Amino acid sequence: MNHAQVLSSKGRFSVEFDRGCNPMTVNITELDSFGDITRQYYYFDGASITNSQTFTYQDPGVYQIIQIVGQDGVDKRDTLFVEALESRKPEVEIQKCNGQQISVTSIDNYYDSLRVYFTATDSVTLQQNETAEYTFGSSNVTTISLKGFFNHADEICSSYTEDIVPIPTLDAPEILDASIKETCKDVFTLYLELSSIDTLTNYRVNIIQTATSTIFDGYLDQTTQIFYDIPFEKASFCLNVEAYDPCNDTSESSSDFCSESTDLSLSPFEELYSTYDSSGIYINLDDVNVGTFKIYRRIQGGTFEERPDQTGSFTDRIGSNGRQYFYKIDYTDSCNQILYSAETNPPLVDAKGIETNEYNVSFIPPTNSFTEAPQNAYQSGNSFSQTSEVIATEEFTIRLNAQDGSPRQFITATSTYSNGVTLRSNAVTVRHELVIYVPNAFTPNGDGLNDTLELFGLPTEIATTNIYTRWGQLIYTSDQPSPGWDGTINGSLANEGTYLYEIIFETADGDIRSQKGTFALIKK
Repeated sequence: MNHAQVLSSKGRFSVEFDRGCNPMTVNITELDSFGDITRQYYYFDGASITNSQTFTYQDPGVYQIIQIVGQDGVDKRDTLFVEALESRKPEVEIQKCNGQQISVTSIDNYYDSLRVYFTATDSVTLQQNETAEYTFGSSNVTTISLKGFFNHADEICSSYTEDIVPIPTLDAPEILDASIKETCKDVFTLYLELSSIDTLTNYRVNIIQTATSTIFDGYLDQTTQIFYDIPFEKASFCLNVEAYDPCNDTSESSSDFCSESTDLSLSPFEELYSTYDSSGIYINLDDVNVGTFKIYRRIQGGTFEERPDQTGSFTDRIGSNGRQYFYKIDYTDSCNQILYSAETNPPLVDAKGIETNEYNVSFIPPTNSFTEAPQNAYQSGNSFSQTSEVIATEEFTIRLNAQDGSPRQFITATSTYSNGVTLRSNAVTVRHELVIYVPNAFTPNGDGLNDTLELFGLPTEIATTNIYTRWGQLIYTSDQPSPGWDGTINGSLANEGTYLYEIIFETADGDIRSQKGTFALIKK
């Protein structure tokens, strides 16, 4: 290569090139007319001054060479910038042709030019986008070399090799499997699996519908490929793959592969329902291959808040099964377009006490995709004993039964469908109060009627009864529930009037409870 000299800013010295690959050696040629005086150089910022006219840059970078000439007591300076760059493999596009031909195109924008060495004696210089073709003499593995050049630089950049396996015939791979899916509304993606590929063969993937169109033209690096944003008409389709020979402008085609598309036309809410379970609220959604479910949840009386996105059925972890939750779900494509929306909630109950052991219950039916009306029922009690009744209206009153547990019970509801799905509601905690019946008056007159103060409804025989005057004086105590107080104090009939009672008793669960009240002693 012929080298021009690169001049310094004032033309007092030059180098052969100002850009090259590191390690890059510069040789200075002095051009000034100052005569036989000393010239010194700094080769980069912070370097020591030297008389040497040769320097090697080991690391990539832009450097300033400063020449200092001392004359007439005044420093005379001149500068030149040089750049050392790393060696990189030149970027080329190599295409195999039928037989022993190859085509090499420069797509490199790093070097000013590059050289392709097909053999030790056959080479060609390429500028960007230029192409050269070469025919090898045999079908054995052949190695070509690539080297990049910067203008005016010597061959100081590294060489890189490519092994080429010529192909005697041009073969197109067969399509093992292919599917087209609608990944966004009206946006389609092709999933393609090929029998084999050659990374240096140019392939064309064609889709055949009303007409044939090429959706890919280039090189493949693996047998499984995904092509996005393809034109599609939402119908059956056929595909084929061509292996293209750029040297002779010929191609070989695979067999056609035909199938049906998978699109987003069906709602993913065909089996939508929700139900409380031991972990939270389970929401059943149709499985989808593309798209995302955006979930919004609100607690009764609140506003909808966004939950984590989902791609199918999931369980929403909730803080308490005693609360009522409602869900709004948007099915969105990968372009964040809303395709379908739906709402769901499991059966829901709420209870408000209206008097001892009596509650007004509100029932909210489930919202889901089932078209039939379910059989709704409520359950009250605890895990050991429950009462179950059919729900006829959405507002009803229930009275808690003592046999269903004391003091804590639960009210829940279920909705059962003919397809075998049973949805469960939240659980509302209620309290069953154990009430011992104490007459509000008795007549200890010996007539055999209402002569003692009897207790009714004790859950066990373990109980203590205390009787007090209205001033709080204890006048009777007994740990025998039967037969009750006969109205005497130390053998004499007590005065007529109002008295206080306290009953301390043990429940069937072993809890100690108490009940207080008043009654009247009447003499007749």
